[in-house]
Amino acid sequence: MKIAITTDAIYPFTLGGSEIRNHEIAKRLIKKGHEVHILGGKFWKGNSNIEMDGIKIYGVSDYKNLYDETGKRKPFEPFLLSIRMFFYLLKEDYDLIDNAAFNFFNCYSTKLVSLINSTHLVFTWHQYFGNYLLGYLGNIKGVIARTLEFFSTKLTKNNLVVSNHVKNELVKKNVLSENIQVIFNGTDLKQIDSVESLNKFYDLIFVGRLNYQKNLSLLIKSVKILKKKFLKLKVCIVGEGEERENLLKLINDFDLKENFDFVGKVEDKGLVYQYLKSSRVFVLPSKLEGFPLTIIEANASGLPIVTTKTFYNNTSEYVKNNVNGLLVKPNAKDFSDAISRLLEDENMLQKMSKQGREKSQNFDWDKIAFEQEKYYLEVIKNGK
Repeated sequence: MKIAITTDAIYPFTLGGSEIRNHEIAKRLIKKGHEVHILGGKFWKGNSNIEMDGIKIYGVSDYKNLYDETGKRKPFEPFLLSIRMFFYLLKEDYDLIDNAAFNFFNCYSTKLVSLINSTHLVFTWHQYFGNYLLGYLGNIKGVIARTLEFFSTKLTKNNLVVSNHVKNELVKKNVLSENIQVIFNGTDLKQIDSVESLNKFYDLIFVGRLNYQKNLSLLIKSVKILKKKFLKLKVCIVGEGEERENLLKLINDFDLKENFDFVGKVEDKGLVYQYLKSSRVFVLPSKLEGFPLTIIEANASGLPIVTTKTFYNNTSEYVKNNVNGLLVKPNAKDFSDAISRLLEDENMLQKMSKQGREKSQNFDWDKIAFEQEKYYLEVIKNGK
């Protein structure tokens, strides 16, 4: 197969879950004899067309940042990307295009290309946002984005989703269940098992973008409460983003500078796993999540998870309360109480650590790539 994966952000220039998923699956498909191109925004200097791990990567349109100064996605650059994406895709004869559905404008350009070139089209859904877009983008932009998202559900019969929650959301929008395939996210279990912890020690760790949806102010407010009981509590923050300065200010206002260690963007996944293995509990206070890779990585590294349970945060599909983590309401009291339970009860922490490691074994990238290859071949065979 000759496959085009279309997106905006591309690994390793940005380190989000969808970017990592695309890269990990693509390099495994190449080892199986397929040709894979990843097309998206250009976040790097130099040649627009590069090759990495056998993957041909195309920087279709120049990007400065995925997010604006408030940590929210910008609309103009994705629109421009979709126009340029259309002409890029027309140059090649692909067997299949797999488009990240959260790039709403790309949904329409890839659909047009699929019609012109008779190319099979798959949409990969990491989340269905719906009304969340109104609060996220405001009324005018939110209504436009929500409308684009809704009508994109009508553009292909081949919908790949990373969780059953997203599948259920698409079914509510009248997408037929038989037109939806669930293939979860994964991690590299062999690499995680091969690394050792660092010489540092952290009670809590967060890994991800420092942006609006990650809601790290909740973590900081929780640490303020926890410090009354755990004076020397240490928190590791791995990642970069537009919210960094606001978060540092809040930490300074709460007199918590000694409790937080911001290590910045870490491109080496092995080093990320080392930070995880040097910590006790993984925290994810997000307002919105699809199926984040970090929770699998945390469990595989032996960490129980404390995360919020909201309508738009779908971590509860993986995190089972009192099994491999704790699900709590999105407020500082409940979040800090959950963390306190784990830090004070070593038996409980070790039990969840063991159960988390066991659960993570079902989410290896080799298995995920095999399932995705099988799905692609079925799409092509069935002529959908």
